[in-house]
Amino acid sequence: MDRIKIHPLILLSLFINAIAMGMFAFENYKENDIGYTVTFMIICLFLIVLTIYGLIRNSKIDHTNK
Repeated sequence: MDRIKIHPLILLSLFINAIAMGMFAFENYKENDIGYTVTFMIICLFLIVLTIYGLIRNSKIDHTNK
């Protein structure tokens, strides 16, 4: 079965959501809500890792198809 590339708009939305989670974490950090800060930072890092994985996966698929 052929591997299918992840659509660039999905990767863009993952990155935008990661930025939003980072902003929520920063706002909660200013309000001294450490629990929410840690939660949103974990979600932010997870979304960034997914975005990087998608970019690497797409580039590998491009190289194998050529």
